[in-house]
Amino acid sequence: MFALMLAAFATATLSGVVGMGGGVVLLGVMSTLLPYPLVVPLHGVVQLGSNSTRTVVFFKHVNWRIFAFYAPAMMLGVALATQVWSGDKLEHFKPLIGVFILLFLISRKYKPRWRNPPMPVYTVLGVCAGFLALFVGATGPIIAPFFLRDDLDKEGVIATKAVCQSAGHIMKIPAFLSLGFDYWSEKELLVLLLVMVIFGTLCGKRLLKALKQETFVVIFHVVLTLLAARLLLTWWL
Repeated sequence: MFALMLAAFATATLSGVVGMGGGVVLLGVMSTLLPYPLVVPLHGVVQLGSNSTRTVVFFKHVNWRIFAFYAPAMMLGVALATQVWSGDKLEHFKPLIGVFILLFLISRKYKPRWRNPPMPVYTVLGVCAGFLALFVGATGPIIAPFFLRDDLDKEGVIATKAVCQSAGHIMKIPAFLSLGFDYWSEKELLVLLLVMVIFGTLCGKRLLKALKQETFVVIFHVVLTLLAARLLLTWWL
């Protein structure tokens, strides 16, 4: 229990500073300490707490136009996933996601137009992320490259990504309820983890203030590259 609480605090702090990474790390910890059927449903609730807290503390920086293109499409993706979900991990998606992230980062460097994707791209992204959410749990690395836009400051990146992910995690709850998952039986653990991610997010916000925009972009790229490398390693591990 203590290890999960510590992980929830630390990963929420990381996401509060960089806007990503925490969900993937927490998913790994939960996969080690909990039975797999509990992991993705509980992880979704905890990440809802983390992302919604980031949304609140950075609320004035949210780009609502991106959200309007993304959220309805994600709802469609989640609905499609519930029709085929069987509890499988679908591990083969992870290295493919890693390849996608690296290719996108390279394209940002050599194709400047991808530094500010057109709005319809977020509709396609929403469907894909919504579908994968029930299978891989943490979809933050998939969508993260699309939020590092030249027209968003560091707070805008974190806020807009957080509100989009909050929508996705909200949608996962009724999806898993419809599949028969009993959240109430895990209420004590959920309350403790939610408290920890709230405090972690507030800590992350304080640390973010000390970062310059240029430093934030560099850290964002480094963290995203490391996450992609970790996903690629699933081919060999």
